[in-house]
Amino acid sequence: MEIKNGVLYIGGFELPDKNAAAQRVIANGKIFKALGYQTYFLGVSKSMAEATEMEQIDDFGGFKFYQSKYPIKLTDWFKYLFTVKNVNDILKQIPNVQIIVAYNYPAIALMRLKRICNSKNISLVADCTEWYEPQGPLLFKVIKQLDTYLRMRIIHPRLDGVIAISSYLYNFYRRRIFNLIQVPPLVDLQEEKWGHYVNKGTREELTLVYAGSPGSGTKDRIDTILKSLHRIKVASGIKFVLNVIGLSEKQYKEDFGDAVYLEELGPSVIFNGRLTHIETLNEVKKADYMIFVRDQSVLNSAGFPTKFVESLSCSTPVLTNLSSNLADYLKDGVNGYELNNLTQEKLDETLKFALSQTVEKIEEMRRYIRNENTFDYTNYIEPFRYFIDQLPNKGR
Repeated sequence: MEIKNGVLYIGGFELPDKNAAAQRVIANGKIFKALGYQTYFLGVSKSMAEATEMEQIDDFGGFKFYQSKYPIKLTDWFKYLFTVKNVNDILKQIPNVQIIVAYNYPAIALMRLKRICNSKNISLVADCTEWYEPQGPLLFKVIKQLDTYLRMRIIHPRLDGVIAISSYLYNFYRRRIFNLIQVPPLVDLQEEKWGHYVNKGTREELTLVYAGSPGSGTKDRIDTILKSLHRIKVASGIKFVLNVIGLSEKQYKEDFGDAVYLEELGPSVIFNGRLTHIETLNEVKKADYMIFVRDQSVLNSAGFPTKFVESLSCSTPVLTNLSSNLADYLKDGVNGYELNNLTQEKLDETLKFALSQTVEKIEEMRRYIRNENTFDYTNYIEPFRYFIDQLPNKGR
């Protein structure tokens, strides 16, 4: 394959697999690679030495990989928000960069990067996956709100293209920018970690799994799930085990409070804390269902749950309500069940129905999912080719 010019992907992702952002950019990087582009990454690392600003890892899955220190101190955050020094340093090392893809990049830094790209005839594209709703101290909220406003409404429409993760973001930018593509989180189904389909056989209790970072209820309402499971257990006696991955019981109580329902659920809920990505996927494969519930908000409408994609890629049905544009992908009774969380009664009813399904029905859904490849990155190679062809420096 002829190698074209390079693509530099930059942002707050922690390679190789330490956050959902890393999974997304690697899959998109494979699309660029399939189209003949040498792809480079500049991410962040929480384990770098204090004095180190940037380091290079020569080879990562066929990609060139750089990482900068994750901002911790206030001065670090100001550098991250306003400077593009590390990007400039990389451009000096790899002069063949034709496209820069900025993943949820800070507004002022993105504006400065746009000027650099214009001077070097480089196309600048935004990979937009979030619409942040700031939390925390007042000063931080004000800064974050301003950053979000500038980035989403002022700067992104002036770039050469936008990759939108959801239909919400796609529709927002549809009349604001010419070159636009909608791309959900993707995976490479040829990777070994997605294999080894698990046939559960007969068992006395269902296994559910939740994996993620609830964010004190701003994203996933794990508390809503536990309360519903408690009511179902008391009323029906249905046997289940819920494996909670991503937070400890102590962290849960700090975020959601120490409640009687948690004590009464007892051994039906197991808090595993943080696991590696591979360990998490193995637990998802063992489960009968992945479960999560999200409130309706701009944050949840604009984003797209990576856990939904990863669960189906593990051949595990999903129990969830219809946040984002999951209605385009969740087939009730085929690859999971829709949970109606408009009222407590509706949630209990729909969750109890899913938990009452036979082993045979769940295995039927798992076989169906296994034969699908909805989120495999190869499905988006041609749409990406068209997207790239619309960039202003095509043929440079």
